[in-house]
Amino acid sequence: MKQIRHIMSKIKPYAIAVMIVVAGVVIGRMLGSGKSQQPEGTVPKRESKVPVIEITNEEVERVVKLNGMVEAVKKIEIYAEVTGVFVEGAKPFREGRRFKKGEVLLRIDDSVYRNTVLAEKSSLLNELTLLMPDLVIDFPEYAGPWKQYLDNFSIEKPLRPLPSAQSERLRNYVAARNIYDKFFSVRSMEETLAKYRILAPFDGVVTVSEANPGILVRNGQKIGEFAATSAFEVELSAPVREAEFIQEGDRITLSSDDFNGSIEAKVARVNDAIDPDTQTVGVYVILDDPRLKDGMYLSASLSVPVESAAVIARELLDAENRVFALRDSVLILLPVEVVSVDGKAAIIRGIPDGTAIVAEPVEGLFNGMVVSESIVTMQEPGPTGSE
Repeated sequence: MKQIRHIMSKIKPYAIAVMIVVAGVVIGRMLGSGKSQQPEGTVPKRESKVPVIEITNEEVERVVKLNGMVEAVKKIEIYAEVTGVFVEGAKPFREGRRFKKGEVLLRIDDSVYRNTVLAEKSSLLNELTLLMPDLVIDFPEYAGPWKQYLDNFSIEKPLRPLPSAQSERLRNYVAARNIYDKFFSVRSMEETLAKYRILAPFDGVVTVSEANPGILVRNGQKIGEFAATSAFEVELSAPVREAEFIQEGDRITLSSDDFNGSIEAKVARVNDAIDPDTQTVGVYVILDDPRLKDGMYLSASLSVPVESAAVIARELLDAENRVFALRDSVLILLPVEVVSVDGKAAIIRGIPDGTAIVAEPVEGLFNGMVVSESIVTMQEPGPTGSE
């Protein structure tokens, strides 16, 4: 018995160690089993109920808001082409003064130069008078038209064209007597004399006057500006991203705080170039309205169609222009193309028809979340305005 007890006393520590190892293995397997059911690092999926809408892509009307300044289509700067004293005309050349087409806008004293022109015309008359006797002798068959021209010659009236040379010999004969040179010299002087009077090229109003009667006006000096009062053009500045939706002929509505009501018009043209300073594109509209004034600012709204698009609440977009969509009861984040946004709505592209997206913001949503139930709502697309 003593021997058996001695043996058991030696075995006992080893048995305890074996039991401890076995217990550790069993506990380890249990812990391992628990980890396999909930892998380390995974976020527990929650089940929730969210409202969703089905996307239907169609043509969406959007409102583009623009603004710009009115300018007269016919607008000229007036410069003096001759030197002389500025004299008052029948109407004073002052801002706001209206002139009809052909009326004298302003005059520069031409008395000295006019006398010079008359002297040159007298010299031409003398040359023609000396030509006639020789012409009757040498070219009697051609003398008739030249005699008639000489009889009707008037120093006070503008020169009429010389009779045509009916043969090369006659042309050379007249040219040898310096008639053509004298004639065109006088015609040139008459053109210069006409520059002492500036006529209104169209019905309009003086917008700038920089000369007073009695001052000496020099060649090249600016005298003023003259603008038509019937036809106007407004250049509207459109952001680059808006320009692709604006086409020539689109209907546009313009308004201003300076008059009541609005003006309906059409887009005349769209510039292809981008203004490097403002990063905008010019949209031009031709207008004819008595309420308009040169330099007036107008606001415009333009309805343009956007193909294959949908309208959603702006708050459904995250910072990276993504929306939550429902696929097989799982929420996923879908990237979208944002065409435009305003304070409440956004026009988007890139989501297939029939895709269900979350209809309103819900706290706690995340990519991969399982949704057990959803409330389907109706989508109500409508026009949006650009920012």
